[in-house]
Amino acid sequence: MSDRNEYDGPPVNVPPPPGWRVESVALPSEPRRLPHQDYAAIDAAEQRARLVTHWITLVTVVLMFTVLIIGLLAG
Repeated sequence: MSDRNEYDGPPVNVPPPPGWRVESVALPSEPRRLPHQDYAAIDAAEQRARLVTHWITLVTVVLMFTVLIIGLLAG
């Protein structure tokens, strides 16, 4: 590296020798089949998860307001 504050540029790219080629190209195999999905079970699980999320949110909001009211009355 030189003591100058100038950029010397990227390193020189050396091209491959003439006539160079890849020896073989690997062909991918046929993709495998996905397993069957039970859409009714997936929908039921999503509905249960949504219900649990709503209940947790409701309980959290009730607790938050309870703590807020107790804090206002005690303060």
